[in-house]
Amino acid sequence: MTSTNINFLEQSVSKFQSLNMDDRLTVLASLYTEIGDAVPAISLNNLPNENTANLVAQIQNLPQAEQLSALRELLNQDEAGERAIYTQEYASISTDDKLAFWYQLAQNLGTSIIGVPNDHILSEKATEVLDLLHTPNIEDLVTFFKRVL
Repeated sequence: MTSTNINFLEQSVSKFQSLNMDDRLTVLASLYTEIGDAVPAISLNNLPNENTANLVAQIQNLPQAEQLSALRELLNQDEAGERAIYTQEYASISTDDKLAFWYQLAQNLGTSIIGVPNDHILSEKATEVLDLLHTPNIEDLVTFFKRVL
């Protein structure tokens, strides 16, 4: 990885982590929707697998309002507090399984998983992150996902 890629990665991760949870979820949904077909080909070998399929099913079985809360919790693993079983399972899976989990969620957005509302307007900070992450290098994007998930 070159220093340019490292700077890109550090800047991208920092800006992403400064977003509120809803903007983070929207950025992830947008990125996975745009490049979803390329991610499994590069880094996911067993899509789907038992770990990720179980977690996706747990999220799908929740009412949509609770799905959103659950997804926020998964991205906010650093915050102390009571954890649901699925957040404990999520914390214990490998980075590649986390990539697969979010990929599977993205494939179901708007059907069995709550989608981003059509009238949702991205914040200026979230738009900056998406603009920064529009890179032709899918490997850099996968590295970004591994750092933030």
